Amino acid sequence: MRMQWLGKYREAGLLLMRVALGVLFVILTGPVLLSGPARWGSFGSGIRNIGIASNYQIWGFLGALAGCMGAVLMILGLFFRPGVLLVLALTLVHAIGAFDGGGTVRGNLAAIELCVMLVGLLLVGPGKYSVDKS
Repeated sequence: MRMQWLGKYREAGLLLMRVALGVLFVILTGPVLLSGPARWGSFGSGIRNIGIASNYQIWGFLGALAGCMGAVLMILGLFFRPGVLLVLALTLVHAIGAFDGGGTVRGNLAAIELCVMLVGLLLVGPGKYSVDKS
């Protein structure tokens, strides 16, 4: 093929994807983490997608903390797979809200796409450029 020369940039592409997704999650969850209980409550209200109907502030704080910690771990490549699992759990709760009771998608396809990307990263791993490379 004509584009086989791009194969030598595989690790750089993986690093770019890892860092870009990590920065995205820091941008999304960092302000929530720093805003305080009122914002934690609105952020945590997404937990009702899986049937939990109380303690939204606690769930919001835990979700924002998991998102930030997981994103930083993804960016660094340190404990990469546990970091991706933290971010994936947050995204799965959000993506479950995209389905109605009948199993059809009623919106929010971006969360579903993000889950697919995170599962792919979970399977591939951090790549050559990571802090904990041995």
